[in-house]
Amino acid sequence: MNRSPLYAALFAAVALAGTATASPPDGTATPRTHLKIDANQDGAISREEAAKHPRLAEKFDSLDKNRDGKLDASERPQHRGGREHGGGRGGIAGLDSDGDGRISAAEAAKSTRIGESFAKIDRNRDGYLVRSELRAYHESERPKREAERAKRFDEHFAAADLNRDGKLSKLEVEEKMPRLARNFAFLDEDRDGFLSKADLKPMPHR
Repeated sequence: MNRSPLYAALFAAVALAGTATASPPDGTATPRTHLKIDANQDGAISREEAAKHPRLAEKFDSLDKNRDGKLDASERPQHRGGREHGGGRGGIAGLDSDGDGRISAAEAAKSTRIGESFAKIDRNRDGYLVRSELRAYHESERPKREAERAKRFDEHFAAADLNRDGKLSKLEVEEKMPRLARNFAFLDEDRDGFLSKADLKPMPHR
């Protein structure tokens, strides 16, 4: 059974906690997300504000490029729903400001993530990035992404496993993963009253 959608619910319930910092920085956060984190609405996210969102706090120093102790619009992470792979406004395709069908180093610098990885992505060393190079790089990074995803899954599962018995009771799910609780019976395929890691593991991403 493909449990990826249900795993997404698990991940959202435990990891996101109202913040949209799952993806690497590549532009600005959506206004709604930014307003939730930017408590005083001064247009920047301070270290104190970020501290309320563990995943953002963990990345704060790496995002704070100018070391001023706050994240401005250019430093904030982009919502995961951003159009990362082109097509639509913004996204990687939007970096091609002169419309010549390729992305120069200067254009790539508009994106923190693409700019920092420019040399790795530019496989033919011609000083430009084209779609095939971006796709190849994305694919080469897949094992790393999968490893990070698996690590986060294990951490979230452990946090919900309050009695450390290696499985989640309905009470633990209700307390630590309320958004997943309504799917408990469906996930508990063997009807033993517990959810194991195997019950919740996502299918490998394509």
